[in-house]
Amino acid sequence: MTDPDDFARALQIMLDARGYRFETGIPGLETIPSWRISQPDMFLPVFLRLAEELWRQDTAGSGFGLHIVPDEISLTGHRLIGLFHVPAAIALLAIDAVLQRLADDHVITLDALAGEAMRVAG
Repeated sequence: MTDPDDFARALQIMLDARGYRFETGIPGLETIPSWRISQPDMFLPVFLRLAEELWRQDTAGSGFGLHIVPDEISLTGHRLIGLFHVPAAIALLAIDAVLQRLADDHVITLDALAGEAMRVAG
């Protein structure tokens, strides 16, 4: 199992290295820092679920073995508990692929992220 906190740190490093910026469109809170957005109680479950769907489409492979639980105090209402069936490096590459599709000059809006999540959720 990949520890969610370790994965969050790896994701933050990848986000910073790629230069991604997350814009909210909310005055006074224009951007969300990578260290915060990558947390297990923030957008990490969303990133992983989108990456898992992309992985399934592109490889006809199985899921990532995500253990995501409801969490009333998390931003999205869900928290990542563990990643069981895929190496962390594959999951990071899949997240990067999703973000590349959503980014406009390395900027990702929360509206674009929400739209993709809604599309995948069907």
